[in-house]
Amino acid sequence: MNKNEIRKHYFQDKYVIISPKRAKRPQRLDTREQNQKTGKKCDFCPGGHVKKIYDLKDDAGNWDIRVVKNIFPALSLDNKYAYGKQEVIIESPDHDKEIYEFPVSHIKKILDVYSERYESLIKLDKIRYVLVFKNEGGKSGESLQHAHSQVIALPMIPPMIREEILAIDDYMMAKESCPYCDILRQESNSPRVAWEDEHIFALCPFASEYPYGVWFIPKRHVRSLHDMNQAEKESLAHAMQYIIGKLEALNLSYNYFFHNSIEGADHHMILKLTPRPNIWAGVELGTGIIINTVPPEDAAKFYRKGNKNISKVKRIKVKA
Repeated sequence: MNKNEIRKHYFQDKYVIISPKRAKRPQRLDTREQNQKTGKKCDFCPGGHVKKIYDLKDDAGNWDIRVVKNIFPALSLDNKYAYGKQEVIIESPDHDKEIYEFPVSHIKKILDVYSERYESLIKLDKIRYVLVFKNEGGKSGESLQHAHSQVIALPMIPPMIREEILAIDDYMMAKESCPYCDILRQESNSPRVAWEDEHIFALCPFASEYPYGVWFIPKRHVRSLHDMNQAEKESLAHAMQYIIGKLEALNLSYNYFFHNSIEGADHHMILKLTPRPNIWAGVELGTGIIINTVPPEDAAKFYRKGNKNISKVKRIKVKA
């Protein structure tokens, strides 16, 4: 792609400028090196000082994944002025491994814990929305290098989420179909396909706000991680391992987060991966229109390179 383009989101009133000529090699703040230099002890390692909620143990009885309280919470259940709850999921006892270095079976266990904590927190009194997310790397907002994810339970539906929900509802009323199911069909043979198997479709979206951004969409219409079967979770774990592993080669910070359907709705669950190479400046902050320096077609080509299996996958069959 040589020319710049203004692109519109699939179903929201949002725009992105694709501008590859503005690209510069991103630099990542390496928190691992910082912690090694300071000699700071890691509280997420075995023996660390954290308030445990529960452990998922391995066959030998040692903890494999640990859920703990956030020791610096912005929200708490005993504060009516900042009501909510925050938890941290320590993904492994191993301080030096990141999620893409775990076997698929372990990533699937992490997904199971995500599902369990989401289902537990969404049932709390006065909680309206729960977000499962991960910050990785200095530009993502990560504050501690040991592989971990977070969960935040909120007493309201955030405005950005509400805007997307309303756009989905408008689309479903007008088209009588799910926008993400339609995106699966529309993008089935497009140059933006990053990864695919029988259960999961990974897409660099047409109007991606983030260089190398990826949406992981279950092919079956599911409302949440809890609704996914074991084969689908294993496929998602495989897709995450592959895509994040490829992203790591670019030395990029990233976030990912799960958008589950809210109560009373039947929206398609989606996992969004948002790499963070750029600092948003005047155009982005002043207009809300993002400039993306990596065309999604180029990003998808980067992810597909070396993946011999993607060409063997049968094309999209969306399952109701």
